[in-house]
Amino acid sequence: MIGEQLAVRAFLRYEATVRGRLQVELRESMSTTDPRSGELIPVPPLVVLWAEERPHAVRLRSVVAVNRFPPNAHLATLLEAEAGLAGLSVERVWEAGLWRLFSQPPRPWVAH
Repeated sequence: MIGEQLAVRAFLRYEATVRGRLQVELRESMSTTDPRSGELIPVPPLVVLWAEERPHAVRLRSVVAVNRFPPNAHLATLLEAEAGLAGLSVERVWEAGLWRLFSQPPRPWVAH
């Protein structure tokens, strides 16, 4: 239980960690260029929460995608509650959707 809480906090804070069967992985993203000004814009890392060898959740910017059928239902409930308290959007997706999220680099995003 404590390991789950620490893993969720690390996930939300962009901190890599390993807690027993849980692992938080950061996948760095390359900066992108603002097409209007030509300035470099940093892109936050993609964060993956692994439960054993299965992706449990992926965070990109202010959206958390959670496995629709998570390997650990208690962890999913805890993660959704903490993400909601942090003001993040939570989406439930199929596990294949999580794999697709981190199989390719994130698309550039420019604030308007």
